[in-house]
Amino acid sequence: MMASLRMPQFGESRFRVRLQSVLIAVLAGIPFVAAAASAPASAGAGQSSSGRLSLESIRQHLSMNRGTWRAGRTGVSDLDRAEQRRLLGAPLSDVRTNGNYGKSTRVLEEGLPEKLDWRNVNGLDYVSPVKNQGRCGSCVAFAASSTFETQLNIATQSVAHAWTFSPQHLFSCGGGSCDMGWFPSSAMDSLLDDGIPEEACFPYKSGALGEDMSCRQTCTDAKTRSLKAELRVRSKPVVGASIDEVKKALLNGPLMTSMKVFKDFYFYTGGVYRHQKGGIVGGHAVMIIGWNNEDRAWIVRNSWGTDWGEQGDFRIAWDDPSGVGGLFFGMQASKGFAAPVLEGLADARTLRSPVELTLRGHNLSVASATLEIRGSSKPALVSKPFNPEGKLLFSPAEFEDGIYTVQARALLTDGSQRISHAHIVYLRNGPASASIKIERMKPNMNVWDKIVPQFAVTSKPVPLAMVRYKIENSKGVIVRVRHTDHTADKVAMSFNPQSLPVGAYTLVAEAVSDENEVLASDRVPFNIIER
Repeated sequence: MMASLRMPQFGESRFRVRLQSVLIAVLAGIPFVAAAASAPASAGAGQSSSGRLSLESIRQHLSMNRGTWRAGRTGVSDLDRAEQRRLLGAPLSDVRTNGNYGKSTRVLEEGLPEKLDWRNVNGLDYVSPVKNQGRCGSCVAFAASSTFETQLNIATQSVAHAWTFSPQHLFSCGGGSCDMGWFPSSAMDSLLDDGIPEEACFPYKSGALGEDMSCRQTCTDAKTRSLKAELRVRSKPVVGASIDEVKKALLNGPLMTSMKVFKDFYFYTGGVYRHQKGGIVGGHAVMIIGWNNEDRAWIVRNSWGTDWGEQGDFRIAWDDPSGVGGLFFGMQASKGFAAPVLEGLADARTLRSPVELTLRGHNLSVASATLEIRGSSKPALVSKPFNPEGKLLFSPAEFEDGIYTVQARALLTDGSQRISHAHIVYLRNGPASASIKIERMKPNMNVWDKIVPQFAVTSKPVPLAMVRYKIENSKGVIVRVRHTDHTADKVAMSFNPQSLPVGAYTLVAEAVSDENEVLASDRVPFNIIER
């Protein structure tokens, strides 16, 4: 089950992949992530003086053309173009379509179902939860790790958060960069050759400030904790895959794919997306989780959080020029994969009441098992036995408040031992407290271009659920809201003043608990002036 993982020297693999990325982009004449925007649009109908696409113009265009999707303000729609590019991370050279893709009048090949959605197969949801890559071009690592997680959920018939891998480890140790992104094929090679450990090994940190993390910061035993993937299927390397080829591959599980992102995509709030207005911003990696013939569309999971799209997901027409499905990878666990499967714990979630855990042996014969709990402040090991049915009631009241790593140790009938995937959990029985301070903004400062305030955050006894900011106008009306679930000591979230009229405003920062309680706040007044 465990992979043999070669840890590259700091900068070695990253430099190689960065150099490869730049050379391919330059030689092919294809812009990479950091320079992936189309030529700046001149001001005109639907454009601001800075070339930004307006929500009003998209809605008008959708109405005139009987659009099949809805546009609105999302958590990313009002960012400036540089910040929006940081939400991407795949090279445009890895987006593939052909002239016939999606244009066939034939609805489906005989034998393929009318629809498939891995979020609801006989009432069960196998898909890895929606995640948020934050201010880093790490979409490839998120799409790859989420695809593998979902595939393992399907393989082990688990719908209870049994698998949560570390996109930070995959990204940092494989050669990804927040500014330059990464190649989907490189992520696939890393999963095949080196494997990936669980989130508890190297929690995701790049999303808070948009900074690269050194591979040296991963756990010291990442080699033995890593699980390899096997390539199940991939699309043809040159010509874009057909609709039926993608459907056949999806029958066995989700697919990592790349796509072009157009400006209007950031405003998507629901429906079947078809590009309407605005140029290409760059390349992106996502996970296809199904299709629907009635919509003639793919069902796809993004990595921009739940305040974008349909709670983080989107539907996109087969014939859309974005190229979803033109290049794809399917993966599975290694042949003969066997492991103890611990169900019932979602990573980085706060537990305040007892939860029932289940331990199953996937292709293993388990004689008995214990749950091992280690605290970050007091690392002494606590063991609790599962009952003969593999059940255990895990109660936060039995422990001090704080951050814990939890995994199961299974004794097999042959006398050997195996350990399960580890999970990070937050236990809180008592009250929570926090502080938040807005940095890099002076009171009553005049702004006209992008600002990136930082928020200095502390919280006890467990991390916050989110850091949120609100923009209030001079009448106290909230005109913008944005949040992030990356709650490190320092968090950055940009704001684009050009999306609002000239006037006086106040930035309100909030530290929010798992119960959506505002534990602390800070306010800074500022003025938006003519550029």
